[in-house]
Amino acid sequence: MAKDDELVEDVLEDGRISISKEVISTIAGLAATEVPGVAPPKVGSMPKGEAVRRLVETEILGGRVKLGLKVGVLYGHPVQEVADELQVRVKEAVEKMTALPVDQVDVEVVRVAFKEPGDERKKER
Repeated sequence: MAKDDELVEDVLEDGRISISKEVISTIAGLAATEVPGVAPPKVGSMPKGEAVRRLVETEILGGRVKLGLKVGVLYGHPVQEVADELQVRVKEAVEKMTALPVDQVDVEVVRVAFKEPGDERKKER
């Protein structure tokens, strides 16, 4: 069984519900990838599926969630606006899908990403 700080458990009349940190991280990572202007924190493509949880560090303390995200921002997108939108969307997604309160969403922008020369042609097809 996982350590206590890796699961959030709620005992209900019908049984127990447990949510792992990995599930919360995946939800937060998927929400982050939907924000316009977000890029991967390292050169390469944005992680997909469950791999997006690598973008997120999750802490659970007393049934409350604290999240930290490391991302890049595409050149031309205002960094502050992208970070603000990340905080809002990630918090809303995690709270909606888990019913857990999110106290904090820290965003660390670690690079500016540039579109590859062929990106526009791929989108036009």
